[in-house]
Amino acid sequence: MTPLRIGIVDSGVNAWHSHVRGAVDGCALAVSPDGRIVEHDDFRDRSGHGTAVAGVIREGCADAHLYAVRVFDDAGAAYPSVVARGILRAAAEGCDYINLSVAIPPGPGSSALEAACAAAIEAGVVLVACAPPGREGWLPASLPGVHAAVADPGLAPGEVREAGGRRFAAC
Repeated sequence: MTPLRIGIVDSGVNAWHSHVRGAVDGCALAVSPDGRIVEHDDFRDRSGHGTAVAGVIREGCADAHLYAVRVFDDAGAAYPSVVARGILRAAAEGCDYINLSVAIPPGPGSSALEAACAAAIEAGVVLVACAPPGREGWLPASLPGVHAAVADPGLAPGEVREAGGRRFAAC
């Protein structure tokens, strides 16, 4: 049986972390000084968030092949166009699922993000995005076909409940 391929579009992943070890590949995307999106192979995590996500995924799917796409720059910022390219990059790598720990307000770049999500979903990829409380309509969690994940401290650790319309709450 072929192992699941799970994309993590986030701050990168420390592939050598004790909670992550296993099959991990990836890339990093950035905006060059002339405004182009460029790719390189240094997907190391600068903040630890993507590594934490990878650890949680690895705990539930120990044999999964993880593909990290670092889309946040060293200042912790991410452009919608870079996130969109990250989604397409993970889909091109054959990821079955893509975790998106980003919440972007509607506005400039929304159309690129919408198109990337639609293309990935059409290719059969399951997209899961965070839906921070009080940020209804933010992307990509509010887009059609994207599964939204909402934190709910009222649930027991490990408990998940359906919150309606492709929205799931978890603790």
